[in-house]
Amino acid sequence: MKLKILTLLSVAVLLTACGKGGVNDFKAPETSSAADMFANGCAGCHGSDGSGKFGMMFKLSPEGKTAEQLAATILSGREGMPSFPNLTEKQRLQLAEHILSIRQ
Repeated sequence: MKLKILTLLSVAVLLTACGKGGVNDFKAPETSSAADMFANGCAGCHGSDGSGKFGMMFKLSPEGKTAEQLAATILSGREGMPSFPNLTEKQRLQLAEHILSIRQ
C-alpha cells in the first residue's frame, strides 16, 4: 500500500514538472556538448538515455525522423513539451543528432 502511494505521488510530481508545454528558458553555452545539453535540458523529463521516467513516461521515440525534424520539434515544442527557443539552430541540430544516436 505504501509503495502504491509513493508511486502515485512520484507520478504526480513528474507530471507537474514535465509535460506542461509552454516555453523553456533553458540556455546552453555555445561550447556545450550535445550530451551536456541533453543532461541539463532534457534528461529531467526524458531520462538520461531518453527511455523516459520509469522507462515509460516521456520516452523519446525518434524512429523515422530526421535530425532536422527533431530540431524543429525542439524549437517549437509539441504535445506538452515546451519549446526551447534559447538554443541556437546549431545547438538544436546537435541535440537532435544526439537523441538519434542514443535512441536508435
